[in-house]
Amino acid sequence: MLGLALSIPMAAHADDVMGKGRFLATGGIQSLDGAAGGGINPWAVIAGYGTDQQINPTASFTNVTLPDFSVNQLAVSVGIYNRLELSYAYQTGTLGSNVYGPSGTVALPLDGMKIGQHIFGAKLRLFGDAVYNSNNLLPQVAIGVEYKKDVTGGNSLVPALQSLGAGVEDHGTDVYLSATKVLIGGFFGYNWLINGNLRYTKANETGLLGFGGVNHDSAHIKPEFSTAVLLRPDVAIGYEYKGMSNNLSDAGLKQSSWQDVFVAYFPNKSVSLALAFARLGNVGPYTNQNGVYLNGTLTF
Repeated sequence: MLGLALSIPMAAHADDVMGKGRFLATGGIQSLDGAAGGGINPWAVIAGYGTDQQINPTASFTNVTLPDFSVNQLAVSVGIYNRLELSYAYQTGTLGSNVYGPSGTVALPLDGMKIGQHIFGAKLRLFGDAVYNSNNLLPQVAIGVEYKKDVTGGNSLVPALQSLGAGVEDHGTDVYLSATKVLIGGFFGYNWLINGNLRYTKANETGLLGFGGVNHDSAHIKPEFSTAVLLRPDVAIGYEYKGMSNNLSDAGLKQSSWQDVFVAYFPNKSVSLALAFARLGNVGPYTNQNGVYLNGTLTF
């Protein structure tokens, strides 16, 4: 009986620590780099629904399908006391077409070539609360770091770019500052999220095409912006913008800024689904790379 009596409060304490005490949708989804936020940008929020006394793990699957290639991502993260987030994401994909020259001959034999990277991330909430400080304009502010290492096995794109003299590296580190604010009833009576990031990076297409390039080996600050309106407590629609470096221009490879419009559904605190139309424009040797983004995130 004594053992049973001791086990009950211990189990209750474990449930409290691994709880989900924050409001629905306040953890966002797992973004394309594995951090909590929107589809292509992290936000200042910490992953999951844990309060400052709780720990909350998440896992997700993301697919981006474009005309000439697709990318799949598996990611996991944990939010610790609504202060620290640790994440890991593995991205992999296959290029689906060659690049042809003016004469119709193959200029770049890319069909079937592999892309992918490992992303290790950490995010620290510095101050503020995106939701609970709704009576003032002080946002929640966080700083994040992401170490990225490209997959460089056989038939991979980054070694091929290196062999062509593009000057890319196969690893790099991004640092970003993020600010997120939810304005309660701020958009015609609907709750309105606004997020802005400044990212210090030299990644090409977030790292899928390596880092840096010929005559462009320095990191630069790139802006990121997200906004979302909660039509209901469980449904959000929004827009995102992600600035891109143009490090490969001397190699004839252009990069466009990324944009998307999305809808996200949060039926409960255990699962979320997101669908977006992604407009990526020029991605390396490919043009008009516009397609569909899908994400499913589980919170435990």
